[in-house]
Amino acid sequence: MLERALAEAENFRKQLKSSQYDATMRVQEWDGRGRLRGTAKARAIVRPGDVRPMIFLSREVKGKVRLPDDKPGKDDDEKEVSLQEFARDHRIAERFEFTVTGTDQVAGERARRVSFRPKPNQPEKNTADRFLDTITGSAWIGEESNKLVKFDMNLSRPFQLFWILAVLKNLSIQYELIAPGDILGHAKVKVLFALSTPIYSIRQLHEVEIDNFRRRETLAATF
Repeated sequence: MLERALAEAENFRKQLKSSQYDATMRVQEWDGRGRLRGTAKARAIVRPGDVRPMIFLSREVKGKVRLPDDKPGKDDDEKEVSLQEFARDHRIAERFEFTVTGTDQVAGERARRVSFRPKPNQPEKNTADRFLDTITGSAWIGEESNKLVKFDMNLSRPFQLFWILAVLKNLSIQYELIAPGDILGHAKVKVLFALSTPIYSIRQLHEVEIDNFRRRETLAATF
């Protein structure tokens, strides 16, 4: 099941390179004392991997918070790693304990709910390995499509980043497909994280609704 789900996810990742979609996003940020620093909301056309990956159609920012960058991307000469290669390099099948805990209806499809948690005493050769050993959650795989239709991941303990004394104290990622469609369909993503350094602490909530996936087109120069 894991291999089939990875293959479907890798196929989707490849399709994204020639696709674009609409995104409605909202960002909120709090300081270390829990005080709201700022809010932002925007609508954008997203073009993954393009020289100009995001074109904002509208945006509104209040206070001290930033929306994702819409500047042209830089050329990346690093070797691209497939999801299957990543899973093999980091021993995903051996590193985690997977348990089918039931079935649910997600986006009109019966989906198997699979919980995952890291096994103890796994080798940690790099930062990615260390991070993988701190996450737990559940994934829902469509029984007919073999696609990931829902995902819920949480950080089980604080994780020290590669920056000196920077600690990721909290991280949760939630994804759910609302309605299937061409390439992907209508989906929602929510990311909450809390970061602490000796100088400052922040907590951010990103809520993104994505829809209208289609083959990439040339946008008008007025955008």
